[in-house]
Amino acid sequence: MDITITNKHENPLLHRVEVEGVVAFEGATPTNAQVVEALAQQLKADPTTVVLRHIYNKYSKHEAKVEAVVYASVDARKKAERLTPQQKKKMEEEMKKAAEEKKKAKEAKSE
Repeated sequence: MDITITNKHENPLLHRVEVEGVVAFEGATPTNAQVVEALAQQLKADPTTVVLRHIYNKYSKHEAKVEAVVYASVDARKKAERLTPQQKKKMEEEMKKAAEEKKKAKEAKSE
């Protein structure tokens, strides 16, 4: 997978860089996670600060247009980005799991 950045726009108000580029690949279209990792590596940024907006495939070609945003920090990302329903559900499940483990630990201490 090869990423070529075509446009970079600094947005100092939101502490981010808006990036557009082209991804050349072999076989199937790369997953969002693979594109985020490759972008983070190319831009020398932490993968947790990269948000992938869109991947637009070109019909019958092995390349796609990519739109992404790279935040200066995780805090800046949390302030500007909304959580998707999938992310909310995942966080709720993790919180339930942590609460259950805490409850089990308390029961084990009291016995």
